[in-house]
Amino acid sequence: MNKINEPLQLGGWQLPNRVVFQPMEGCDGTFDGGVGELTFRRYMRFAGAGAAILWFEAVAVRAEGRANPRQLFLSPGTADSFKRLLEAGREQALKETGAVPKIIIQLTHAGRFSKPRGTPAPLVAYRNAHWEQGREDQPYQIVTDDYCAELTYAYADAAKLSAEVGFDGADVKCCHGYLLNEFLSAYDRPGRYGGCFENRARLFLDCMEAARQSLPAHTLLTTRLNACDGFPFPHGYGVSEQNEIDLTECKEVLRILRDRFNCEMVNITLGNPYLIPHINRPARIGPEPGDIGMERIRAVTGELQSDFPELAIAASGLSFPGENCVEYADALLEEDAAKLAGFGRMTFAYPDFFRDFTERGRLDRHKTCLACGKCTQLMRAGTIAGCPVRDTEVYMPYYKKYVKD
Repeated sequence: MNKINEPLQLGGWQLPNRVVFQPMEGCDGTFDGGVGELTFRRYMRFAGAGAAILWFEAVAVRAEGRANPRQLFLSPGTADSFKRLLEAGREQALKETGAVPKIIIQLTHAGRFSKPRGTPAPLVAYRNAHWEQGREDQPYQIVTDDYCAELTYAYADAAKLSAEVGFDGADVKCCHGYLLNEFLSAYDRPGRYGGCFENRARLFLDCMEAARQSLPAHTLLTTRLNACDGFPFPHGYGVSEQNEIDLTECKEVLRILRDRFNCEMVNITLGNPYLIPHINRPARIGPEPGDIGMERIRAVTGELQSDFPELAIAASGLSFPGENCVEYADALLEEDAAKLAGFGRMTFAYPDFFRDFTERGRLDRHKTCLACGKCTQLMRAGTIAGCPVRDTEVYMPYYKKYVKD
C-alpha cells in the first residue's frame, strides 16, 4: 500500500488516507456571503473525490474583512446555505465513495487585502513599505488595539456558528499576509499587539482561544500557518537578519498550539500569494524554477514535522509535479516530512485525481494541473476563480473577459 493511502488516527478521527484538499477560494459566493451556484458545484465535485479532509476555503468573520465581494461570509443570514451544502456534500461522498470526509472551515480576516466592495479597503497591522510598493495610494487604515480585542468576538461567533451548521473542525487562518499573520511581523507596532513575540502573537492566540471556547469539545481546532513570510528582514516574519529562513518563532507558535490548545494537526504553508506567489505555489514560469520552490517547502515542512512528531502536519504546494504529484507526495510522507498531503490547484483542475490514482494507479496527464497560474490570475482580476484550462466551459469565459482581454 502507498503511504498516502494509509489510514491515520487523528484524535477522535480515523482518516482513511492522508489526502487533504486545500482551501482554494472560488470567489463565487453570493454578495451577502452565502454559498453560490458555482460554490455548490465545486464542493459536490470535491465531495466524491475520496480525500480524507476537505479543508474548506477561507470564510470571512467580518464583512469589512472580506477579500472580495463574493468571498464567503458565515453569518446568521447565510448559515442555512452552508448547512445545505455540507449535508448534500456528505450525502454525495457516501454515495460515491462509501465514506464521508472531514470538513474544516477556514476562518479569516483579509486585513490589508480586504476588498469587500471590489476596491481596496486595507485594514493593516502596520505600514509596510516593502509590501506597499506600487500600492502606496491605497487607503490604508491601521487597526486599533480596540479593534483587535473586538475581533476575537467575531472569531468566537463564527466558530460557534460553524459547528452549528455542521463543520467538523475550524481553522483560525494565520498565513499568506492576512491580518492575523501580518501581526506576527509587527515588530515596530506600539502597544499590546506589537514589538516582542508575545505581543505580536497575541491577536492570533486570542482568536484561537476565542474559537476554542466556542467550539464543542469534539470539534477539531487547527490553523493554516505561515512557517515564514519569505520577505527580506524586517518586512516579514520567519526570516533572519541574514535573510535566511528562520523557523524559531514558528516553532514557538507550534509549541503553544500543542501545549495550550491541544492542537493535533497544523497545515503549514509559507509566502504571500499576492506579492510572491511562487513561494507557496511553485510555477512553471516565474522568478525561480518550480523545483526550487518545491524543495523549500519540503525542507521547511520536514524540519517542523521532525521537531513536532506528535503533530499531524499537512504539507502544501503538492500540485506542482502534475501527473507525478501523488508519487511525489507519497515519497514526502514516506520520509516523514509530513503526515498529510495537501493539494490545492489540482483540485480545481482535476478533482477526481486521487480516485483515479487509487483505482488506476496513475493520473490522466490530460487532466492534471499545469501550474500555469491562471486560476490565481482570475482571482487577482476580481472575478470567479477556477481552472479555465481543464474546466473550460465554466471558467474560460471569465478568463477571456477579465484576464486575457
